[in-house]
Amino acid sequence: MLFNIEADFGERISGYLVPDGFSGVPTIRVSAGGKERYRFAANEKREALVGAGRHETGQCGFLLDTTQVPDLRELTDLELSDAETNVLVYRRAKPDNIKQKLLRLETHLFPLWTLDDAIAARFQYFAKGIENLGRETVTQLFLLNHVESVYLSGRILYKNFAYFIEAGFRMLIVLQDPYEELAERLLVLGKIRKVGAGHLGMRESAALVPAMEFAEALPIEDPKALRRALRQMPENVRMLLANPLLRQLTAGSPDEMPSSGAVAFALDVLANSALVGLRHEPAKFLNGFAELLEIDPASLPQLPAFPTVAPLAQLLRNSREIDMLLEKDLELYQYVDAAFNKSP
Repeated sequence: MLFNIEADFGERISGYLVPDGFSGVPTIRVSAGGKERYRFAANEKREALVGAGRHETGQCGFLLDTTQVPDLRELTDLELSDAETNVLVYRRAKPDNIKQKLLRLETHLFPLWTLDDAIAARFQYFAKGIENLGRETVTQLFLLNHVESVYLSGRILYKNFAYFIEAGFRMLIVLQDPYEELAERLLVLGKIRKVGAGHLGMRESAALVPAMEFAEALPIEDPKALRRALRQMPENVRMLLANPLLRQLTAGSPDEMPSSGAVAFALDVLANSALVGLRHEPAKFLNGFAELLEIDPASLPQLPAFPTVAPLAQLLRNSREIDMLLEKDLELYQYVDAAFNKSP
């Protein structure tokens, strides 16, 4: 899906919204004050889309004016979104918007969305969980050229979007001890089919089925049986769980394994980030985040802590198989943790 706003003159807004379907005509939802005010199908053609082979008819442009919404000019909290996917297309700028372009690269399988939600209203454009939108749409989010206030978060592969990130965005990232991250992932995967996987896309959910089945059967309450199950972990599950952080920072596809120089590359990525935090030192990260946004740290929620993670992580630390599974992530985390310990 592609979209952008061409102009907002107050009483008239023009733009385009290209759906994923080759011949579909998109519907734009107009909202204000948290309520839908109007919806309409794309009412203009963009012949260039036909010429580029991107759409069958080019019926993807739209013009919204006061004949459709009489008080359009006065709607300071106006939002336009795609009616089918709920993806935000445009939100009018406000004087107090934070004029930065930020990406919070999500590294956790259980996302830190409470943090994102707390500052969503401070940005003109906001989107979380962007890994579920598809590569084309995510690329479009980095190319919203008429918007100076953008906040994105998602578990995307950095390498695939490095050019766009480095060209105009500041990145922030929170890292977790690899043993604790794996423990959290196993706990989430073990319950996700029962409680629902709303934060996972359909493709990722399908790919993670072997890991879900493995996690559901883990005898977490029995240390001996757990160690035995970890030793017998199927190879396809190992591929899904191995070195998730390093792969996210350096791989170009979900099943690509880290190269020999991956740790050095990942350290360069982190060194060029605007803010790097550690999950076990939440106050430092939240204070840095607040300073970056120039807001009160007290307005930010605490990062979630799950009491069941630490005991399972301790059991994982005693497993040689897990050391091999997380070898590269452990090496990367050791460097980062050492840098934090040296900093004042």
